[in-house]
Amino acid sequence: MEKQTGGLSIIRFFFNQNKLPLILLLVISILVGGLEAATVAAVYPILTTAFESGLNQSNFVLSVFQNTVKLLPVADQFIGYCILFIILAGLAFVTKIVSIRYRVTFGARLVEGQQKEIFSRLITADYQYFIDHKEGDIIYNTTVAPQGLTRLVTASTEFMSQLILSISVLLLLFSLSWQGTIAFIIMAIIYYVFTSYLSRRVAYISASLQVEAMRESNVILNETIGGIKQIKVFATAGDQVKKFSQTVRRVWSHFVRNHFWQQVLNPILMVVLYLFIGLVAISIRVINPGSFNTLIPVFGTFAFAVFRMVPIMGGIANATMQIVASLPNCETVHELLNERLSSIKDGHRELESFKTSIEFADVSFNYKGRKDILNKVSVYFEKGKTTAIVGRSGAGKSTIVSLILRLFDVDDGEIRIDGVNITECETRSWLGKIGFVSQETFIFNDTIRNNITFGSKYSDEEVVRAARYADADSFISRMPEGYDTPVGDKGMRLSGGQRQRIAVARAMIRNPEILIFDEATNALDNISEAAVQKAIDDISRDHTVIIIAHRLSTIVKSDKIIVMGDGRVLEEGTHRELMARRGAYHELYSSQGT
Repeated sequence: MEKQTGGLSIIRFFFNQNKLPLILLLVISILVGGLEAATVAAVYPILTTAFESGLNQSNFVLSVFQNTVKLLPVADQFIGYCILFIILAGLAFVTKIVSIRYRVTFGARLVEGQQKEIFSRLITADYQYFIDHKEGDIIYNTTVAPQGLTRLVTASTEFMSQLILSISVLLLLFSLSWQGTIAFIIMAIIYYVFTSYLSRRVAYISASLQVEAMRESNVILNETIGGIKQIKVFATAGDQVKKFSQTVRRVWSHFVRNHFWQQVLNPILMVVLYLFIGLVAISIRVINPGSFNTLIPVFGTFAFAVFRMVPIMGGIANATMQIVASLPNCETVHELLNERLSSIKDGHRELESFKTSIEFADVSFNYKGRKDILNKVSVYFEKGKTTAIVGRSGAGKSTIVSLILRLFDVDDGEIRIDGVNITECETRSWLGKIGFVSQETFIFNDTIRNNITFGSKYSDEEVVRAARYADADSFISRMPEGYDTPVGDKGMRLSGGQRQRIAVARAMIRNPEILIFDEATNALDNISEAAVQKAIDDISRDHTVIIIAHRLSTIVKSDKIIVMGDGRVLEEGTHRELMARRGAYHELYSSQGT
């Protein structure tokens, strides 16, 4: 999908998704702007009454307040104007607090909803998506990028509020002095052009570069944590520190550039306004020297309104820059929400049980960017039997397992479950029949119990029974807190053999009909391998088992051995039959010195 980069179209997309709450927020913002403008206007009758000048002149602002103050049960007109000013200021304050609370709450809920939606979309994407994207990018796009929406909503509604307030105050200024107001508008236009230039040339570019650098630092951090053992062994910590430091330096250099100009706008505006007010005062004195005293309320209110415009103009400029700065992250969210993520199409047929076989019929498959992974492979996995798949690296062994697990779909041919094409089977019901243990065991930072149950609910008896199946209960019982012992990040408090036996227990607790072991003992020492292998052998007696093995000594008792090479099936048979043929299997077996 083509990336949508138009600022207004991005804003319109998110606002169209949340019309009702945003309309309410806009109404509140308009109310805030109107009340604040009325509070500023209320200064004029107060000054006019205090200086007793201009009381009889025809003025729209005076007439409105004169009629309003008559509704108050106060005889003194000056006190009445002051009370009205206090009431308006109080109402403006209350609506401002309501606006802030509603805006912050809505922004938080918006980000929460987008994070959930992005996560839901990602989790249903096919396995290829995670191969094609960096882990750090995925984490950033799911957690950090949606936060730009809060910034966008906050800045956009603040922009609208300040815009309404500025229009109201400008109308007040026109009623006081149209000449001074025109001069002020010219100054405001120049200031707006200046801030718009900064938004385009500084805010958006700096924010985009900062987002890119933050993603890169996320990737480096994730890779460092994941490969910390190798980094320490190969003594490359200095290189990682250098890479991370350079990236972080870029993040914060762009941050400084962006936020410096955001912060410097108000001081620039203040200097210009001081000059403007001074020049207006001089002009009034020079042009109307005789009536200067009668113009004091007008000048005082005008000056007060102009200075009230300082935070308004600053707010508009700052909101504009924040809107522009939030767009890179919002564009990322927009792209993720509208991108058509590829996914494995789910079937409609629910499998009650696995009855006869898994059959590969002339299956061909290639990974993205690679060719000849599987070429017209036809193999048969019989229920209740143990089938081993062997071959050199890259022969296509793990690919067969990935296709059985529906991580990918075949390019050609069919995989049949009990004679039914796997694409017609409901994925959840099919995977519910399978227990899977891989060489790369996933252990999360939690208790042993929760690592075995893996997010599902099981009784204590079921947990212990699964652990015994995996020959894990013996070492778990010796742990300080037994099954409630925390295992540390990625199971670092456990040995490789212990982690693998927990993985076997996790597979067994599901009471699967089929068990798949993808080089489950390959990375273990001899003692750990023996323990895990014993568990696999015990399980194999009454389950359908598929084993991918590197050490051929572990699969000699298998009912059938499939020998793979160059994406094809080279030979099949029992250990004895294959050794007698003195073919590919005999060569592999002999090369291991077994």
